[in-house]
Amino acid sequence: MCFCDFDGDGEMELIIGSPDSELRIFKNDLMRAELLETDAVIVLQEFDRNRFGYALANGTVGMYHQDQRLWRIKSKSVITAILPYPNNDMITCVWNSGKIDVRSINENGEVVCRDSTLTGQTVIAGFTSMMNNDDELEFTVVTAEGKVHGYNNSKPKELVDKTQETLHLFGQKKHNLLIELSNFEQEEQLSESEKEKDFRIPIGTSVECKLFVSKSDRNLYLVLEASHEVCIRGVIAFAEGLFEGESYIWIPKLIEGNGDRVQIPIITEKDMANEIHIRTFLGPQESNKLSVFETALSIPRFARFCVLQTEDAFSTPKSYVEVSIKIRNQRILDWVMDTFLIDIDYPIDPEEDLMEIRFLGLASKRDQELCIKHFQSDGKTIIYHKCMETAGNIIQSLCDYFVIDTLEAHAEFPDKFAEVEEICNELDSMYDVRDRLTTDLTEKQTLLMEVVVRAEDAIVIDDL
Repeated sequence: MCFCDFDGDGEMELIIGSPDSELRIFKNDLMRAELLETDAVIVLQEFDRNRFGYALANGTVGMYHQDQRLWRIKSKSVITAILPYPNNDMITCVWNSGKIDVRSINENGEVVCRDSTLTGQTVIAGFTSMMNNDDELEFTVVTAEGKVHGYNNSKPKELVDKTQETLHLFGQKKHNLLIELSNFEQEEQLSESEKEKDFRIPIGTSVECKLFVSKSDRNLYLVLEASHEVCIRGVIAFAEGLFEGESYIWIPKLIEGNGDRVQIPIITEKDMANEIHIRTFLGPQESNKLSVFETALSIPRFARFCVLQTEDAFSTPKSYVEVSIKIRNQRILDWVMDTFLIDIDYPIDPEEDLMEIRFLGLASKRDQELCIKHFQSDGKTIIYHKCMETAGNIIQSLCDYFVIDTLEAHAEFPDKFAEVEEICNELDSMYDVRDRLTTDLTEKQTLLMEVVVRAEDAIVIDDL
């Protein structure tokens, strides 16, 4: 945890990172905001100008400005400490592998300098201090062997000539451009027959990416389809917190038909928006040269639900949350379109007083119903769902979308209330047992005191 002026009002807020991958910001005794990450939060560090740094158990380190993430990077190592050093516009990352790097906060976390002298040693702590009493900030790291290493930001006596470094950089760019030019020249010299022998894909080939919900198994799929019936030889998808290891590799064991269509299952465990970066490898089956197409696809926050048509069977859950939001149905529908999987041509009339949209859970939420009702006349909005956490996330999403700071809610969760009542009853029985044990113990203590007194009396009588 750490303290940070999160909202810029001059007062410190408490930021807590939890094992359930959430950052919670508290102002006094109220939760001000909640930010969802992809793994357990292990390090938090305050910076000035409403900024704070964080690190996760999976090796991710990043920076927030209020509730907006500025940047994040990931490493195979795990962060031991984040330090505001050498100034508040720089962040020093101390990794458990012994690596130390200084990054610029304003330049998307770009590395300014790094130190590898401790590589191979396990670093267990890092902190800033003023060791020499000269008002010069230093930082210290401690290794598992008990060794302590100190670092300071000493300025070089002479300016380093960067001419050679600049020449090397431009020389590398020149080399890359010459290779590219050579490829174009070789392309122009090839005849049509040579191009056909080279198994090239047709000009204008594209890859279409979309999300598809299978009604048979109620699963969400990422569908890739190549034009001109070009075979898809492989797919690499990157998404934080979506795939194990944050990447998914698909290579067909056996290509069926043209092989121009691929379905990849998507299982989301949390209610969070995500973006999949996809690299698709295209080429004829006989070719050993592949063309790479890069695309990106956004997944809405509540992709664990698919919309149901009016004629589909549906059982309204008994649990619900009721709030009052005086907003037109059309704006509620815009929010649903933005955060749920729903077709643009979904048959609904936003001008009616009651707008009702029904959903069914997919994969991790399989067969869990969700219903959203909104009355345009009085603004009453009801979220029917049995999971309290998901219902709370939906209410929070509504508030974020319509910029609502305060919202009164009435919740009814019979199963949860019954569970709490059962726990209270168990506690009552435990309290009864504790009282009986206390009474028995008191009686035993009284009996013991009587036995001791009688024994002392017997000793005195024997002495007489």
